[in-house]
Amino acid sequence: MQYTLSLALVDFLPVTFTAIGFYFLCKMIAHINAEQGRVAAFGAMLVVAGGLFKAVWKLLMASTGGEINIRWMDDGLFAWMAPGYVLFAWSVWQTVRAVQKKKTYHTWIAPVVICALALGGAYYLSAQAGSRWELLLLIVMVLATVVASVLLITFAFRQKLKLAGVLFIINLICIFILSGMARIPEQTIFLQWIEESINTISWLCFAIAAKKVFEYTQKNFGAR
Repeated sequence: MQYTLSLALVDFLPVTFTAIGFYFLCKMIAHINAEQGRVAAFGAMLVVAGGLFKAVWKLLMASTGGEINIRWMDDGLFAWMAPGYVLFAWSVWQTVRAVQKKKTYHTWIAPVVICALALGGAYYLSAQAGSRWELLLLIVMVLATVVASVLLITFAFRQKLKLAGVLFIINLICIFILSGMARIPEQTIFLQWIEESINTISWLCFAIAAKKVFEYTQKNFGAR
């Protein structure tokens, strides 16, 4: 796959918007429950790290004509993002339950066990000839992403934050669109520009929605 320098540079925009969105959501979660805030922050760092490494890999490939190809930056994308999204989704779920005055569960045990099983399964599959170990991590990442998104959308609408809810929905729809576009065999430069544009808009919506949810939560919910 070919990358232009301008295309590679634009890839840092969605990473930046993702980081901003996670920053506000982690602050929101920490405001309600400090322990879950730490879970969310660790998960967010893993997700952003995966996106950042991928963007740096693209930049190196584009600027050197493919001569510098640090494979772990590309291949490790899901290894960072899958556990990151699992941790984040868990913290969002626990936070929503706390807001609804429902019982919350142990902070770290369940998400860490899920992450360990996913990474362990992927490692086992990687040793098998012809196996697609990354597919397992992709499935875990997508499921965790959808869970977190649905929880955020539901929370936003329940709190009458309609704009935030709509923006979270746009983000989720764009994720599904990009997932489908990624399966197109011939990834031309033009197609990649369309994908990058959708990706940037998607995570800009996410960042704006996250900020609005954080501001609302800070005003209306007390810290625990």
